[in-house]
Amino acid sequence: MQRKKLKNLLPPLAFGGRSAKIDDSTIEMLNRILPIVPGLKEYESIAKQGAFQHQSSFLNINGMKMVATASTPIREKLDKNESTTLIIPFSGQGELQIEGRTHCWEAGVNALLLPKCMGDGESSLRSLLIIDIDPQKLDLISSGMLGIEPNSRNTLDLIGPQNLKLQLGRLSFESIFRQLANLLDQFSLQPELLNKTELDENLYRNLAVMLQPELFLDKASLTPNRKYGRRLLDRVCDYIQSHLGQPISITTLERVSNMSARNLHYGFLKRYNTTPMRWVRAERLAMAHGHLTSAAPGDTVTSIALACGFSKPAAFADYYQKQYGELPSITIARALAR
Repeated sequence: MQRKKLKNLLPPLAFGGRSAKIDDSTIEMLNRILPIVPGLKEYESIAKQGAFQHQSSFLNINGMKMVATASTPIREKLDKNESTTLIIPFSGQGELQIEGRTHCWEAGVNALLLPKCMGDGESSLRSLLIIDIDPQKLDLISSGMLGIEPNSRNTLDLIGPQNLKLQLGRLSFESIFRQLANLLDQFSLQPELLNKTELDENLYRNLAVMLQPELFLDKASLTPNRKYGRRLLDRVCDYIQSHLGQPISITTLERVSNMSARNLHYGFLKRYNTTPMRWVRAERLAMAHGHLTSAAPGDTVTSIALACGFSKPAAFADYYQKQYGELPSITIARALAR
């Protein structure tokens, strides 16, 4: 009965509250968190009233290990280690003393990135999302976002601890991480589906922007940088035009661009006044029109439609007539009669 009462006093976990593990000692807590933060050396309860209490839930998405953790006030010590840890606070605040400098994290204010760090710290009653970051994957995804080759230059500084703002103008990373955590919670009991969500890549994208917002956002408006946005759309368009005869989905375009479906939709509307998939269709129709008007003996409407990425010839004929004012059969007949 006491355990249930203490658990209810803790702030909600970022995810996994339905299957959370509960610890009544700092030793249990330490052993449970070590796989995510291997540098942890010790925990000490500093709660003024009541007993120590901790609860946690773990997930692994495509190799990205993370833990949602909530506890009463504690003091902790980190030994130097090779891991890179991201601390995203959902409730409470805390600080770490690292090489004579104080690094703070606070819900709604800032997160904390700790690459290979050692130090001492303490925190209030808190709820955290702690993630083991892969620097190489972060570099790969951030390089893709910028349209440069991986390791071609040091775009992200992961040498020392960094305080990362959770609010940049109207852009709220706290809201983004809460939405991601909500999705994690929904998929937490279905790991086979969780690995297909690509939430890990989404998290890396947001972390890249947090680390160096000047590379991705205009300083004045804190909206996506125009040159960066143009570069990404150019890459998407180049990919589409060189793969018109192959299946193309919005998921494919997300992977190619490292942009979300929503940002792709916005980018195409702004530049072309249409959606990404309608732009794909328009490019395929233009390609088909070129083939039909220069058709050679042996070419057919169906063969050209399939070569241009249209899997349903009847639907192709309908789109073509709306675009060019005649059926494709008429266009090809005129070309073959010459």
